[in-house]
Amino acid sequence: MSMLAMFVQVEPGRLAEIIGDPSRVTELFDDDESAGGLSRSPLAQGPVGETTELLQRTPKILAASMAMMDPAMRERLKQRLAAAGINTDAMTAGGKDADALLKLMREPGQALAAMVAAPQSPKTPDSSGKARQGSKISLDKAWHGVHYLLCGDIEPGSAIPSQAVMGGVEVGEDLGYGPARYFEADKVNQIAQALSMASLEAEMIARFDPAQMTSLGIYPGGWKAGDVDWLMDEFRRLRKFYDDASAAKLAIVTSLE
Repeated sequence: MSMLAMFVQVEPGRLAEIIGDPSRVTELFDDDESAGGLSRSPLAQGPVGETTELLQRTPKILAASMAMMDPAMRERLKQRLAAAGINTDAMTAGGKDADALLKLMREPGQALAAMVAAPQSPKTPDSSGKARQGSKISLDKAWHGVHYLLCGDIEPGSAIPSQAVMGGVEVGEDLGYGPARYFEADKVNQIAQALSMASLEAEMIARFDPAQMTSLGIYPGGWKAGDVDWLMDEFRRLRKFYDDASAAKLAIVTSLE
């Protein structure tokens, strides 16, 4: 079975929720919606029997997300929710405002994520003009090769570049190739700066040695001279991903699957 590396940009508020309830980390990798918002919330999709438990969590989830917002953005979100009959200042678990939020999330076309996404951190467009906030990338089978070129080691170490692919703080259960790992927004910023060092690309290309990498067992093996171009292209995608996350003050969660 192939080992593929996935990276997801995550709002700090949602990361806090996942740290508090690590079982929810799989939502990030199963979700085709924006990873940064509250899309595919269990409140919107779960069975009726789960409503009470989830409803009790809703005010805390919303408060955690709003606490991370710029004050002006937070006020705009409050106004949007107020227009839907939800007073965030008075919301309590099981109260009428929480009930209104549940109803809102269950109505087609009225997902809370659509409201939350607009007022959050500024989205940094890529060259195609598409918003990068909450996006995902996969390094496919290039992840170990990119890691090796970044640091010259099989495993991550203390140097910041060696953390970019295989580092991070573990969260949740083993997903098959180990638990998911996360970087908080300040660490994302440190990694983004390290990956942008002027000398880094030259150092990485100089480390590329097909025979040595095959001998060390760098996945997926069978390295050839031309593979350096593939690995460097994937590295540049990863660097752009970290740059975008840093600019939007997002965290990153990664896993091998």
